[in-house]
Amino acid sequence: MVPPKSADNETAASAALIEDILNLKVENPNGPYQLEGYRLSQSVGYLLKRSFNMLSGAIDKQLLPYDLTHPQFAILMLLSEQSCSTAANLARESSGDTGAITRMIDRLEAKALIRRERSTEDRRVINIVLTDFGKLVVEKMPVIAINVLNDHLQHFDADEITTLKRLLNKLLDQPQASAGCNTADHDSADIDSAGHKEST
Repeated sequence: MVPPKSADNETAASAALIEDILNLKVENPNGPYQLEGYRLSQSVGYLLKRSFNMLSGAIDKQLLPYDLTHPQFAILMLLSEQSCSTAANLARESSGDTGAITRMIDRLEAKALIRRERSTEDRRVINIVLTDFGKLVVEKMPVIAINVLNDHLQHFDADEITTLKRLLNKLLDQPQASAGCNTADHDSADIDSAGHKEST
């Protein structure tokens, strides 16, 4: 690999960067991916991202008449299924940005789907809970996701779907994976304007 010749490359910073790039090496020489023959289109990460975007887009389209988005629906389901109760936990479980989750929670609260309640165990903490309307949505709206999944997986047999889910869970079951909703600590996103911990 020959670095391009330009005025910028003559600076110390650019030279150091080029050296770092040239020194990059595949850490696991026995791994399934190697530099030689690597193609983005066959990368597991790329295929997973495209698959997610396809399914999420289809669910978004079906949720549109109900004034919901797929990410908003997912937050409601996490509140119901995963014992998530703070913005930090929701962000960890969904691998999302805490700021974006906070804004999403605000929108869901404005739609009367969730409300904020001060914890009875720790008065500094304000939990996020489903309203009765939110519980109805969580109970019935999975039909939308089910219809989309059934449509896109209609050419998969039961064994293939079981294998797919098993492999995806295996991929997620890594030491560096998110701690999820069971993590009890709170980060800066759980601090309200008065200095109390809040799931906003």
